[in-house]
Amino acid sequence: MSLVALIDYGSGNLHSAGRALREAARLGETGHEIRITNRAEDILAAERVVLPGVGHFADCAAG
Repeated sequence: MSLVALIDYGSGNLHSAGRALREAARLGETGHEIRITNRAEDILAAERVVLPGVGHFADCAAG
């Protein structure tokens, strides 16, 4: 099972995004594990990384 890391940087509703990704993985039978995380170890180990937030990348990059 490959990991998809949904980055939790303290902004937005990640649970809705997580549910949508889990449902897409289930329907597509991809076998991906979706993990909401802020741990560098998880992000580095992930096959795919999702940085959520429409129009908020500048806030995320600013820390």
